[in-house]
Amino acid sequence: MNIEWKITEQESQQEMVSADGRWHISKSQKGEQPPSFYLSNYDLLVSPHGSGTDYRQCFETFITDCDAFIEKVKAIRDQARTHMEEMLAAAKELETHEN
Repeated sequence: MNIEWKITEQESQQEMVSADGRWHISKSQKGEQPPSFYLSNYDLLVSPHGSGTDYRQCFETFITDCDAFIEKVKAIRDQARTHMEEMLAAAKELETHEN
């Protein structure tokens, strides 16, 4: 008896993590479909919160935590923007040298 194999649709997944563990990007691809990427920053996984001994203190600490979170988001956004600009400049440089 001879077994005849058929190749089924292939699915691949890849995870990349920055050296400091903060940046994570996942790539998945199924068959001939275009790849799908998902980027996250672990510093932003915990949303702002408030705590205290009374209702007012909960809101005060929540507002303070929001302010700190906003600054963190801005810094991470700027880091992502800088990385993207450097990546695009490097790609353009490579393209220039190839031509």
